[in-house]
Amino acid sequence: MDKTKHWRYTLKKYIITTESGSDISKEMIDRYNVQIVPMHVTMGNETRPDGSFDVQEVFDYYDKTGNLPKTSGSSPQDNTEVFKKIFAEHPDATILHIGYSAVTTVSFNAASVAAEDFENVYLVDSKFVSVGAATIVKATAQFIEDNPDISPEEVIAFVENIRERTHMVFMPKTLQYLKAGGRVSNLAFYSANLLKIQPSIVLDNGYLVPGGKYRGSFDSCLKKMINQFFKNHTIDPDSVIIVGAPGIEESQKEMVFNLLRENGIQEAEWMQAGAVISSHGGPGAIGITGIE
Repeated sequence: MDKTKHWRYTLKKYIITTESGSDISKEMIDRYNVQIVPMHVTMGNETRPDGSFDVQEVFDYYDKTGNLPKTSGSSPQDNTEVFKKIFAEHPDATILHIGYSAVTTVSFNAASVAAEDFENVYLVDSKFVSVGAATIVKATAQFIEDNPDISPEEVIAFVENIRERTHMVFMPKTLQYLKAGGRVSNLAFYSANLLKIQPSIVLDNGYLVPGGKYRGSFDSCLKKMINQFFKNHTIDPDSVIIVGAPGIEESQKEMVFNLLRENGIQEAEWMQAGAVISSHGGPGAIGITGIE
């Protein structure tokens, strides 16, 4: 059977949903028919769906006002609208909602509330944000494609297994946004600037926590972080995804891909950081994720 036709057939059984904060690329959305539930960003008195505007507006707003945009999770109504649309088009579908880290936002709880009004909606917490969640969505979609007759419980068990082997680390180019959001103290902020220290952020059981601390220029620290990532974890080469916020220079992007090749990764997807994660990481932040 033609693989594309085969995938379209399995979509009648399973349709994956996730939040916009997972930063899934359009190519991945189209390839696996992933349905996106919007999260939200508030700038001043205006609240807009994540993904409906250019991420650069987040940075422009902060530069202009000195105020950090506020991010918020999806609402039960946001999830209900997506679920209704799916069942209207595919009445026999089974929805698998792979949620943005439940400890960081109300989104997963909102999806749980919405799911109470439907049958055949199953939910599982990815315990990741941004492309960490996207990595799990992609792996799960491929798993379903290879196992079209799998039960929802077996798919959830797959997600729960693979999320424990998924790793993500990112490095903000500036701590200004984390400081403005109260995630970095004034002392830590000024000490890092004075000593030229670049900290990394990792995901631990759904929480964003401090990772390694590196000294030197941003490019030098980024190189150390990526090499350390592959030293710490035996990563499946086909699972690597890079995420970058606006403000990344082409030379930095080229450096990242050179580092990947040095670590045995010949190809990797590069995805654009969305407004939610960019509101915390700031311009020029770069992250990497992969499955061990």
